[in-house]
Parts: sequence; C-alpha cells; structure tokens
Amino acid sequence: MYVNAKNDIFLREEPKQNAVKIGTIQNHSKVTVLSSSNGWSYVQASNSEGFVYTSALSTQNPQAASTTVTGGLAPKDGLTLTYEPSFLEQKKEMFLIEKGNEYAYLYNEKSPLYPDFPSFTYIEDEKRLLMGVASSDFIFVNVPYPLKQGTYTIDSSMMFEDQKVLVESTTKTITVKAGTFENVVILRYPDGSREYLAKGIGIIKSTDKNGEIFTELVSVEEAN
Repeated sequence: MYVNAKNDIFLREEPKQNAVKIGTIQNHSKVTVLSSSNGWSYVQASNSEGFVYTSALSTQNPQAASTTVTGGLAPKDGLTLTYEPSFLEQKKEMFLIEKGNEYAYLYNEKSPLYPDFPSFTYIEDEKRLLMGVASSDFIFVNVPYPLKQGTYTIDSSMMFEDQKVLVESTTKTITVKAGTFENVVILRYPDGSREYLAKGIGIIKSTDKNGEIFTELVSVEEAN
C-alpha cells in the first residue's frame, strides 16, 4: 500500500496514539502491510517495522508530485540535522532547528556563540527561500517562489550579481547518507554546481561543478 496523507507519518512502536515514535515514513512512499486491526496497521518500511494509522494508507498510488513547488523547503521545527562535510567546514556538525514564522534557525551547541546566536538561517515565505550564514550577507541560496521544473529562475545570493539558475528537477528521488528523499528540488547554477533541497529539511546535498559533494546531510532526528 501507499502512504496517502497530508504530510509524512510516524512509525510507532505500539498501536497507540502516544506510543514511542521509531521512525518517519515519507508521504506517498510504498509500504508492506503485515497486519491490520482496530484502525492500525503493522507495516514494513525499508528496514523498519512498526504501526501506523490504517487511514493514512491507500491501495492507490498517489498522483505524481506537482512539477511546481510553492514552499515548504525550509527545515521543520524540532529537527536535529547533522552534516558532514558541513556548510563551511570539512567536518561533522549537528544543528538544532528552531522555527518561528518565516525564520528557521540552525543552532550548533558546540559553537562559542550558542545559545545566543544561530549559525545559519533559512527565511521562507510565499515569495522566496533564502538560506545563509546568520546575521550576515553570506548567502548560499536566494530564489523566488514558485520553482517550476525545467525553467530558469534568478538566484540573488551573490552580493553584486544575480545568477540565472535552472530548476533542474522538483520530482527526483535522491539518496544521501541520511536516507532517501522524494521530490527533491535541484537547482543548477551557471558554473555547474548544484543545490539539493528536500521538503521540510532544506539542503540535503551541495555539489561542485564536477559533481563532487562539499555538503551532505548524514542524519535527521525528530524531537520526541
């Protein structure tokens, strides 16, 4: 069967609403149903088994994702995202996500500025998505919504010059060390470098003009 819900769903240890969460299953992904009873289904998803609401499952494969993205790419509140390499350094860094209105802040507990200042910030509203170093002009991505697959848009992350960027895909499934993500937005820059962004996560991978990875998401954890 297929997950057919408004958002990703939790895999739980027991068939109870407040049972321990043991994982997350992406919306529209395929699962194997091992048994069903009293509104709950015991399923296998990848290498994990647990319980989900039966009402979140469908025998019909949900419609293909829209080729136009209008939002939802900034990371969700409460996540812990670990990158290696990280955004500016060739090392592992873990960030706690705190979100408020259009801002999503990435806090590194090992930073000398923690907890007063975040390391990085996403800004997302109905008009744009921006991500960069907090409280600075150092920006990695600054693109307007909507993002339509196969079309060009303008990235304003460079201080003195806009860049014409190809929205290479909004529907591809991409695997990084943190897992497999569907409907990833891929932005291809004029020099051949790419940014890969997943719904509710943000950047999952960055590559240079030769396809070499210089930023990669290696784990995602949700707050209990």
